[in-house]
Amino acid sequence: MADLIIPRQILDDIIAHAKELTPYECCGLLAGTNGVVSHLYRTKNIVAMEGAQNLSSFDSAKASHLERLSPAERAEIAFVMDMQDFSSAKKDMRNNGLDLQVVYHSHPHDPARPSVTDIKIATDYEEIWPKINLPIPAYLLVSLMNSEPDVKTYWIKSGHVTLADVLIR
Repeated sequence: MADLIIPRQILDDIIAHAKELTPYECCGLLAGTNGVVSHLYRTKNIVAMEGAQNLSSFDSAKASHLERLSPAERAEIAFVMDMQDFSSAKKDMRNNGLDLQVVYHSHPHDPARPSVTDIKIATDYEEIWPKINLPIPAYLLVSLMNSEPDVKTYWIKSGHVTLADVLIR
């Protein structure tokens, strides 16, 4: 049996989200039950937003670094989910009896595989997810580097990356 089942419509929505935000990375969450995704939550990538340094989830060192970067350079950093969007998604999941299944983001100019930064962040978050009562998610990446979007999903545990078995239907 597949690790995850993702409806074609949700996958199409993720690809559309990635195309809308390019050259920035898009990001979001997928939720459902028993490995079947039923809900998509787009979250703002605050790295991509002008004025990101004014948002409280940035520490001052990160904020001053961001201020010095052009929007194009900021696009290369990756993504930082807007905590307000994340919190409302988490609340909606809880209210609807859903579990976090997947964290997704796009790579506008790179392959659909986790970068060193992606792996580091996922590994750091392994101990955070249980503390905020969420299961460790799979990570879905959309690459827009070729004419056809490439989508792959991974499990990242203790710094080790393995391809997830995903059924699209």
